[in-house]
Amino acid sequence: CRNHRNHVGVAMKSFYDHPSDPDFFTPGAEAQAIADQLRQIASPDETRAVMARWSQAPAFNLLGVPAEYPSHQPHLQDYQHIRLTERYRLYEKVAFISPILMFSAPGPGMAAFAVAGLGTEQQQDAFFNRFQQTLSWSCFAMTEPAQGSDAGAMETTASPVDGGYLLCGRKMFIGNGMIADTGVIFARTAPGPLGINAFIFNPQSAEISRYALELNGLKGTNLAHMQFDDLFIPEADMLGRHLKPTERFAKSAIATFDALRPCVGALALGVARRALHEWQHERRLTPSQSAWLSQMERRWLVVYHHGLRVCQQTEDKLAPENHPGMVKTSCVILAEELICGLIHRTPARDMRLLNTLWQAFRDVKAFEYTEGTRQIHRLNQGFSRPQEVNTCL
Repeated sequence: CRNHRNHVGVAMKSFYDHPSDPDFFTPGAEAQAIADQLRQIASPDETRAVMARWSQAPAFNLLGVPAEYPSHQPHLQDYQHIRLTERYRLYEKVAFISPILMFSAPGPGMAAFAVAGLGTEQQQDAFFNRFQQTLSWSCFAMTEPAQGSDAGAMETTASPVDGGYLLCGRKMFIGNGMIADTGVIFARTAPGPLGINAFIFNPQSAEISRYALELNGLKGTNLAHMQFDDLFIPEADMLGRHLKPTERFAKSAIATFDALRPCVGALALGVARRALHEWQHERRLTPSQSAWLSQMERRWLVVYHHGLRVCQQTEDKLAPENHPGMVKTSCVILAEELICGLIHRTPARDMRLLNTLWQAFRDVKAFEYTEGTRQIHRLNQGFSRPQEVNTCL
């Protein structure tokens, strides 16, 4: 195991020293050790203890915290000022070690986009200050068991009562739902598309029943099913009250998904690059294997840089050359094809490598259901305004 980690460290150093990819995060053997421990945890509650031992956890705790809430440790402030292109590169690098690190890390996560986009100054203070003080976990509760992430069919309701709302319903596949200290939840306050609103809530409330989901891919990630039985949410915790109803959803869910879907694709590419790395190690390639490998590496680079370009266009507030969901789809499709190709080119006797590759395959398959399936993104692309579509494949 020690030799394996040293081997990983050498390979990562040679890749990350490349001058075309400067960055403030370079994963190493410590990150690999933490990821291995996360894969073995027996209870979601152990996630906190394992992540607290990682020296990089305080930096990830600030990922997405606005600059108005500076860290008390100046050397960590780079994570607060991270641009979307930097986040994209970061996700790929972390996934090369293990995507479990990103899914289990503390920080405001997806909820940060909703609070920053919709929250009043008081709401933002209450939400972001906790991440200045200590390691904290958040969740983003939109997906439902029967409706998925189809917001138009959302069944969770927030009924007006004196001083606030009573929330009833169920949410599914909620990342860090078992351990989150705070989060954002979407619920219906009225019929129709303008009746969906976002609320800051406490995931540890007694009115919430939670259980961890059994996972095949991304084992070690704590995804939860959450049931809400008359959870009281004060009126002050409703996001976007100062905005028009037509602005609320666009500035919360849509903005969050469009920003992070390419980053989910970057996670898939990181897993695929690690699989390539493991497969090549101490392997004598045949001419046909070398030709296939060269082709896949070129395709990997094309897809990776295409995603980076779309992130840059989003940063620059330009119309992206491809729908963000299709960027994620292209990344996942390529990663699946690449890892399948590696599995079929591995001798049956090499069980250690096959186990590693099958784990990578299961992880990448899980990304298919993260931030929408490829069928949903193809429909979104088809119904969006006409534009030149580049699938990168």
